[in-house]
Order: sequence, then structure tokens, then C-alpha cells
Amino acid sequence: MTYTFHETTDVVAFDAFVQASDQNCLHQCSSWAKVKKGWKSMLTSVTDENGTIVATALILIRKMVLHKTLFYVPRGPIMDYDNDELVSFMLMYLAQLAHKNHAICLRFDPNIKLRVYPFEDRDKEIPYMHEELIARLEDHGAKHKGFTTHIIEATQPRFNAQMDVYEGWQKDTKRKTMRCVEQASKQGVTLFEGREYLDDFITAMHYTEVRKQIALRSKEYFLDMLDAYQENSICLVAKINLQKQLEEVKQTIEDLNKQLETCSKKKQADLNDQLVKFKKEQTQLQQDLAKEGQEEVIVSGALACYNDGLMEIFYMGNNPDYLRTNASYLVWATLIDRCVQLGIPSVSFGGIEGTLDDGLTQFKSKWLMNVEEYIGEFNMVFDPIAYNAFEKVYPKFLEFAAKARAKK
Repeated sequence: MTYTFHETTDVVAFDAFVQASDQNCLHQCSSWAKVKKGWKSMLTSVTDENGTIVATALILIRKMVLHKTLFYVPRGPIMDYDNDELVSFMLMYLAQLAHKNHAICLRFDPNIKLRVYPFEDRDKEIPYMHEELIARLEDHGAKHKGFTTHIIEATQPRFNAQMDVYEGWQKDTKRKTMRCVEQASKQGVTLFEGREYLDDFITAMHYTEVRKQIALRSKEYFLDMLDAYQENSICLVAKINLQKQLEEVKQTIEDLNKQLETCSKKKQADLNDQLVKFKKEQTQLQQDLAKEGQEEVIVSGALACYNDGLMEIFYMGNNPDYLRTNASYLVWATLIDRCVQLGIPSVSFGGIEGTLDDGLTQFKSKWLMNVEEYIGEFNMVFDPIAYNAFEKVYPKFLEFAAKARAKK
């Protein structure tokens, strides 16, 4: 087979190839380059002798000191990894392009899964798939970083939470989870959608930043995401009107007292239990109003983007003082329902720790979550000294920068 490498590719053709692939990933579509404004980018591809695209790679290029660069292909390249001739050709030309641009290395982490299994099967012996690909990629000069477990150990998390989406997913979801969704509405949680609510979303994210004592992303970054994905982005915010909810709770208490006057003794115990619960909620709402100094409070928010085959919930923040409202459950369920409406068959909940025991993973596992375990990260190193220095310094730089943004 005769192949041709292209340093530039038509955007429409590039995205069409990615989205039609079983390796479809938002990190390899052209919009992702618009989000990563701190990086230069290239849409490269390989065509066969008929001029048909058979491989693509969105390359992000980070400028470094002394005119050096870092070449990174997130969740790519997209190609048939069983076609060794094609893999060899693509990697050879990517390496040549990296050399030409003074890259210390070419880094990539293919959108290839080693294992995919329901969270409930995490303790079972699940056989690896595509394990032989590691040796074949190393034969082409790419060094495997290993089977990393923790998010911090690689550029992209090697473990990811995902859910297959279909109409009627609610009936297969844990009853406790769906009760939380229902309770959120009953507790006055109201959803607002649109880029005009970006500042409210950032407020929701700030709660997470305060809890972790870091700054995750700037407003400009989130604006870049909304601009890049346009109508394929969702900014969703959950709020509660404390005064309105307080009035509703007072009315409920009044109605329960009236029922007690005429109900049978058998029903009195249940009504009294409800009264205790709503009076407790009344006291809490009164305290919230006094503390907030305003009627409306932001309790949760999420930002998601999608293409024809996949939705990615990139960010979510929650107000820790209002976890009792279960607002995050309503936000999550709304995004899954949106996938159903749009005909999107898969939603990614984002990266998780490979230990599968942290708090965020536990929340995600309350849904119909599958664990996706990727093959991992590879590096073709061209400047070992600069690369080793980068590997030691860059994680510390990211940590320092996040803390600096938090102080600011």
C-alpha cells in the first residue's frame, strides 16, 4: 500500500474521520486545538493511494526554552493499530515532523482500551485486550510509560468512567440514585442552561477549588471551550431560591398539621415523622438565608461538550454546604437525558483513579458506569537530557501554577 503524509488537513474531513472511528474522542477533534490556546497545533493525516484518509493526528505543540518544543497527540493518533504498515508509516512521519520542530519528544496515548468492564465487576479477573500492541509500538521506537494507576502519573488519566446511553436508562439505574434525582427537584433545585450562566458555573467550580486549595481553570479557559464547541457545549447550573423553598416548606408543615386534625391514629405516626423532617428543613433554610444574606444560592454546575458519538462531562463543581439537596444528581441525570435526546450513545464522566476507591469515583459509580482502562502513554524521546529534566520539573510547575492562581 502507498501512503502519503499530510502536515495540514481539511478540518471537515479531519473531524469526519475521527468521529466515524471507533476511537472517536473529543481530544482528537479540531475543536480541542481551539481550547488549548497555550499550544500551537497541527491537523495531520495519512491518505492511501486513493486519496482516502486512513489516519489522523491532532498534534499539540508546547514551546519550551532554548527553542525546544514538546509534541503531544492526546488520545491519538486515530488509525487502525492492527495495520502495522500504517502504524509504522504514521509514527515515522510524526517523528520526522517532531525532529524538524526541535521536539524533545513525541508523546501520544492512543484511544485504545486494554479493558472495559462494569464497575461492579472491578474485582473480577478481566482479561487484557490489545496487550500485544505495546510491544509493537515499542518496536517502532515508542517507550511505554507503563500501567499507571494515578491520574497525576500521566498526561491523560489511564482510567476513565463511561456510560452507555439509551432510552429508558433510568429503569436500570440504582433506585437510590434515582431517588436522589427526584429529591433534588423536591428540595427546590432549579436548573439554568446557557453561556450567560458561565459566571455562576465558575462560582460552583470555585467551591471545588477552595476544598482542594488549587485553581483548576480560568474564566478565559471556559470561554474558550464554549467558543470552540459552540452549540455542542452545555453550561448547566443548579440553584436554589432559599426564600421560595422556605415558603413551600412552611406550607407543607401547615398542610401536615391540618391532616393530623382529621387523620386516623394509624396515620398519625407517619405524619408526625414527616413534620419532624420538614421542621428540621425549615430551621436549616432559615439558617441558610441568614448566612447567605440573599435568597438565591448556586449549589452545583457542570460543563460538557459533545460530538455525534460522544459527550464528555469535562468539569463539575458542588457547593459543599448544600450536598443534602442532591443537586449534582439532577445535573448528571439531565446531561445523560440530553445524550438520549441527541442520539449520543456514550457519555464520559472523565478520568478516575485506578484504585477505584476515591470519593469522585464512588459518585460516578452510582450510575451505569463502566471502567475504561486505556493502553497508556508512549514517548519517542529525541533529547534525553531535556526530556528527563522536563519530566522532573513540569509536574512541579503545574502544581505551583495552580496554587499561584488560587492565591490570585
